[in-house]
Amino acid sequence: MENRGFGDKGQRERTIAFFYVLLLFVSVSIICSYILFFWHSSYHFSEEKQHALEQMAKVSSFREMQRKVKGQMEILDSRVAKVDPGLNASYEKREINYSIGEIRKIHVDHKYDGRYRLFEQVALFYELCLFDKERLWSSKKNIERFNADLERCRSGVETKKLNFMH
Repeated sequence: MENRGFGDKGQRERTIAFFYVLLLFVSVSIICSYILFFWHSSYHFSEEKQHALEQMAKVSSFREMQRKVKGQMEILDSRVAKVDPGLNASYEKREINYSIGEIRKIHVDHKYDGRYRLFEQVALFYELCLFDKERLWSSKKNIERFNADLERCRSGVETKKLNFMH
């Protein structure tokens, strides 16, 4: 009979131990969950939120800068298209170079952000367009001069042939 009481006591102790372990597990789980998810939750996620807000602000400022420069680039494009290298209009070239410099300055002011390199490339594009236009005009003038010299040379040779034959 004593064994039965002892067995009942063992079952009772097991039940108490089970609830004790269960209570301990639940309380530790609640404390850990609180620490991980709720305690200073704004602190853990505020850096990410702040970083995301900074990125959004940078993107919006870049878009705003694009909007501002778009009109300036259209004017610059029309000026480069209209420029006549044959005319010695240094004021036009100075204005074009000034506009190119303003666009390039945007990249210099925002060198930390790779997106602004676009403005450096646009400035370089217009600079090279202007250079190519001047070089092409110079080459055409050299070809015209060469052809005129060639024609004079041919006519001189023809006159000498005629003089030699007579």
